[in-house]
Amino acid sequence: MADAAAGKRWQREGSTIAREDLRIVVFPERSGRVREWRWQDRHRLWLSIASAGAALLVSAIVFLLVAAYQDILATNHLRQQLAAAAQVRVDNRNLREQLAEAQTENSKALTQVTAMAADIQHIERELGVHFATSGTGLGNLLSRLDLLHQQLPVVLAAAKVRDVYLQHRPDMLPVQGPITSWYGWRPNPFTNTGHEWHPGLDIAVPMYTPVVAVGAGVVTYAGWKPGGWGYYVQMNNGYGISSFVSHNSSILVHVGELVKRGQEIALSGSTGRSTGPHVYFGILLNGASTNPWPYIHDSPPGVN
Repeated sequence: MADAAAGKRWQREGSTIAREDLRIVVFPERSGRVREWRWQDRHRLWLSIASAGAALLVSAIVFLLVAAYQDILATNHLRQQLAAAAQVRVDNRNLREQLAEAQTENSKALTQVTAMAADIQHIERELGVHFATSGTGLGNLLSRLDLLHQQLPVVLAAAKVRDVYLQHRPDMLPVQGPITSWYGWRPNPFTNTGHEWHPGLDIAVPMYTPVVAVGAGVVTYAGWKPGGWGYYVQMNNGYGISSFVSHNSSILVHVGELVKRGQEIALSGSTGRSTGPHVYFGILLNGASTNPWPYIHDSPPGVN
């Protein structure tokens, strides 16, 4: 019995192989038949193999899970990098747009500064002043504006004086029309022979066209003037300048009257030594005749 309990031996094809049993006994809690299972050595071998295979399978599964997890982590990291790269591209595009806007604004500012510089130069030129500063660009303009502000009383006084001068200075024609005879020597229109000196401009216009003062001033002559002038109006515009118009059909002002620039002073005609309706316009500088044309800044349409 001791041998049976310790193990049995059996013979197979002339060989003796030791066999040991593995038993599992189940006892019911109350009553019933006792159950018993036995495994011989070969069963244990297969169980070991199965256990090893299961362990290998589990290891493989764990390895695959770890690898899959690492792949997931790598994929997520790659996705994050791609998202970051996409955000960088968006940021770069935004920066390029902002740079383009900044360049546009800078170009506008430069244009405005240039226009401001031209305006300041125009103001200085009109007022007859100029403030030289050491700065450049916008700083130079701001310095000049500051100096203009500091000198504002002087500038306003100068502007007032200049405005008075501009109001009196003859810088327009008394009528609008083509110039048929210029200042200087011309063929004699009455004899058609030789030349004569013509100290003014002949402007052809229809009869009774309003004739205006070419600048503010005081009327010094208004009436018929002998010597072929016909009805003649002369004004003292100040600053040594006098202006006159002749060959008028009628006169609308009187001697001593203060006349504004552009005010009607006569109606055109063909009185005196004249070949047809026109206005004879002339300027005297300190009593001597001078060419009126350089004084004309704003020539009306139709003037040749």
